Amino acid sequence: MLSDFHTLPEESRIWLYAAENALTKDQQNYILKVVSEDLKGWNAHQQPLTAGVTILENHFIVIALDESKNGASGCSIDTLQNTIQKIEKELSIRLMYRLNVFCKIEGEIVCIPSFKLGSTAKADTPFYDLTILLKSDLNTYLKPISEGWCAYLL
Repeated sequence: MLSDFHTLPEESRIWLYAAENALTKDQQNYILKVVSEDLKGWNAHQQPLTAGVTILENHFIVIALDESKNGASGCSIDTLQNTIQKIEKELSIRLMYRLNVFCKIEGEIVCIPSFKLGSTAKADTPFYDLTILLKSDLNTYLKPISEGWCAYLL
């Protein structure tokens, strides 16, 4: 069941997908349309899932699921992944590649391959922690590299 992302509880589980380059308005509209259509019928074991989608900072697609009603199953998560893969193919973009680190450098979001992070960023460089699990974590997903999972890459 599609719900407004902003009205979903802060405890909602999230999935984050990141585009290497800023998404155009047309790309964002397409993504929101495709994901929203899928969320309308998203279910787990024939039970409807209450979820919403948003795009943050022209790079980050966030899907939130209110698990207080019904939780996701392996099959429902696979359905979501398939939708994202379809979008990747249709728009010729990568959204599920997890070997990139997204940093904020001089006010811009920069996608850095993890093996180049040490030559591009410092411990205090802000990065977007895409490993967060809850909607409330979006309040602090931009943090210094020294406070994140990728600190060892420096």
